[in-house]
Amino acid sequence: MLDVKIFISCHKESFVPDCPILIPVQAGAALSGHRFSGMRYDDEGENISAKNKTYCELTVQYWVWKNVDAEYYGFFHYRRYLSFQKEYPVDKAGRIEAGYQRPYHEFADIINWASGQDDMSDNISAVVKKYDVVSLIREQSNFTAYEQYCQYHFQKDLDLMIQILKELRPDYKEAADSYMHSKELYFMNMYIMKRDYFRAYMEWLFPLLEEYERRVDFDEYSESEQRATAYLAERLFGIYYTELKRCGNGNFCEFPYIIFGTTSPKNVLKPVFHENQIPVVMAADRKFIPYLSVMIRSLIDTFSFENNLDIIILHRNVDGELQNIVKQMSGKKRNISIRFCDCSNQVHQIPFRVHHHFSVETFYRYFILDLLEGYDKVLYLDADMVVCHDVAELYKENVDEYYLAAVKDMDVIGTYKTDRGQKKYLDSILKLEHPLEYFQAGVLLLNLKKMKDELSSLEMVKLTLARDWRMVDQDVLNILCQGKVKFLPQKWNVLVNWKHCGHSRMEQMRNAPYVLWQEYGTARMAPAIIHYAGGWKPWNTPLCDFGAEFWEYARRTPFYEMILCDNSSNLAYRNVVQAVTGKRIFRLKPTRIEIAVDMKKINAILPAGSRRRIAVRTIFKKWL
Repeated sequence: MLDVKIFISCHKESFVPDCPILIPVQAGAALSGHRFSGMRYDDEGENISAKNKTYCELTVQYWVWKNVDAEYYGFFHYRRYLSFQKEYPVDKAGRIEAGYQRPYHEFADIINWASGQDDMSDNISAVVKKYDVVSLIREQSNFTAYEQYCQYHFQKDLDLMIQILKELRPDYKEAADSYMHSKELYFMNMYIMKRDYFRAYMEWLFPLLEEYERRVDFDEYSESEQRATAYLAERLFGIYYTELKRCGNGNFCEFPYIIFGTTSPKNVLKPVFHENQIPVVMAADRKFIPYLSVMIRSLIDTFSFENNLDIIILHRNVDGELQNIVKQMSGKKRNISIRFCDCSNQVHQIPFRVHHHFSVETFYRYFILDLLEGYDKVLYLDADMVVCHDVAELYKENVDEYYLAAVKDMDVIGTYKTDRGQKKYLDSILKLEHPLEYFQAGVLLLNLKKMKDELSSLEMVKLTLARDWRMVDQDVLNILCQGKVKFLPQKWNVLVNWKHCGHSRMEQMRNAPYVLWQEYGTARMAPAIIHYAGGWKPWNTPLCDFGAEFWEYARRTPFYEMILCDNSSNLAYRNVVQAVTGKRIFRLKPTRIEIAVDMKKINAILPAGSRRRIAVRTIFKKWL
């Protein structure tokens, strides 16, 4: 088999398809305190890894040149690959018979792209063996190579490099003049070359770059401007390639390239602990992390030492600094692990629809089936909770014969018996055989083993996108899991009361079956988990039901001051006005004008969860 090695320059943890000829390399490894897993490193052997700030991906090319043997050498970026589906051979005159071609294609997710690439290694090798040099297809520009560089970078750097080239390699003067005046440009430092061509190019390129760096003072350059060495190398490739074509010494071909929107590695988490583990999964975005920390604080403080707590937080935009703050909440307890799992690959470009107080993160629980490996069951908890009792007791519930265990939703069940619209929705839309068994999805003990065998995240997503659901993912789970649910005592998901426009949640719940209502009343006296479900939260309504329990734990989190700062008295004032008058205050964007809206009248005309309400909310969203 042809010995082709294509090196993927990675500046961050990235997914690389499982293909023998694709070799991920951490660029600038010498400057990083963290080794990316599953990669080679450009600071091994003879290297210039420490120059990565100026040389960028060229530190990988230098390392390969000095340390790796192959028949063909290729270089891609973690976000950019050559596409081998359409080849454009270069004729003896250096032309391609293609007319204008778009130089690149965009693909949302590298993981999905890779899943459709069968026999990648054989396909690439079959193409590469026909040529001596493979490059990305030339880009047609309205500007010459010289003009284009000067638009975005320092002209003096390019002038200096051309000067150095003519001094050290006067035989390339004609090629330099030709390429600098050309409007067909080559970028990215991406190519594949046969061994002799690659080594000749390296021996030509790096002395020029080294001389340039000797003559330039980078002290006044910004971080971006210091990358001039790599930018100039792109132009040098164009000059070198122009000379190769002019001499007609070899077979050449050009290809478009692919830009990937998401390149995050496939996240599959495995258990941290080997025994007595209690895995707890939750989801939050960056904005919700302070409130999630309160739940984590309560979870840790009520947890027993004889078990091991494995906390997994699903997210897509929580930065490393915030992650580290949350992780430090475990203290020095060896029986507690806190990990973050990026769901970007799973949710990218899925048009989830949310309304009211819901967020996209509510759908992340679908992907637990894909993201966790080696777990028979896990406990899922919503972020807007306070845990008052050791969840190990809940986790030990036997769910072998069920998809999941959950608590019946007192709110929905109560309104089912009194609200004809709600009854019709559960009977005719959700088509539940037993609507009085509708469960609340904030606390779920998931039997992953059984669910993976009989359900899939794709099935959940498809049903979610089929229509606008009043309770979004909760409705979907109730549909798919009916008849496969073990019902937990009410204490494990005690919904807080709220008062609005003369009504309260307690009044709604009182209409539930008497046995269930009694159980809820008992659970309120000694709740195991308090759930601030709905729009009234302790951080926007400090005196809400069970608010004191939230603030008790909030004071012991590193985000206490942030919670107080982000939720000013103005927000609390608005909720007080709404509670007393039934009117809700809205601020008209982008002005500071505030209007009071009678929500009682609005609710009568546009019932909560109705299509009319969602449509009106969508129309006025950019102003309110």
